[in-house]
Amino acid sequence: MNRLIAALKRETVALLTRARETDLEAGQPLHAAGEPVETCYFPCDAVVSQSVPHDGGPAVETGTVGREGVTAVMALIGDGVSFEHAVVQVPGRAVALPAAPLRDLLGRSAELRGLIGAYAQAYAAQVSQSVACNAVHPNEARMARWLLMCLDRTRDDAPLPLGTRFLGEMLGIGRPAVTVVAGTLQTAGLIRVGPDGITVLDRAGLEEAACDCYGRVRRAFERLLPGSYDAPLP
Repeated sequence: MNRLIAALKRETVALLTRARETDLEAGQPLHAAGEPVETCYFPCDAVVSQSVPHDGGPAVETGTVGREGVTAVMALIGDGVSFEHAVVQVPGRAVALPAAPLRDLLGRSAELRGLIGAYAQAYAAQVSQSVACNAVHPNEARMARWLLMCLDRTRDDAPLPLGTRFLGEMLGIGRPAVTVVAGTLQTAGLIRVGPDGITVLDRAGLEEAACDCYGRVRRAFERLLPGSYDAPLP
């Protein structure tokens, strides 16, 4: 279940009358940068990548959204226009809500407004840390951080269905560089790269290989949204 929705009181959840559960497919676009957001998605076991396009190259990832959050949160609390692309990274379930009635409910429910506000602050911390990480940290540490972020939002025993092309886009490096970095982590016994994706073999070792950005963002989420990481998936 999505942790934001699970944290709401029953009477607040009852107001989400237009909520519907939906299946998200890998590579599915959810929002486009510069366009109004029609639907917000609260992932349950799916993972969504949000990125910013730029001229002359692929989009650069700014944040990852999983069961701890909601897509297009800045548009939701702002003018309703997304600054980011949102594409499904890991397929799975999500709760979909039309953006307009959700924004209206934010104005009427102090509980929902407070929870979404706390998530927006945590997400902003993730985006800010990602900018610093991309500027100063080596590819191996960045990939380890990114895999841990995916793992936090999925099931620990399931391979992450990620290919080198998608990883390259998310990390802002070419596919050959992704292959080299993944090979380094695999040789170290931290991951296994297979036809079904990437399996994390040694989480503790991967945390040691990751930069301190991972811990900083995780602590921000745990402070602002207690239980957003450690609550089990159904």
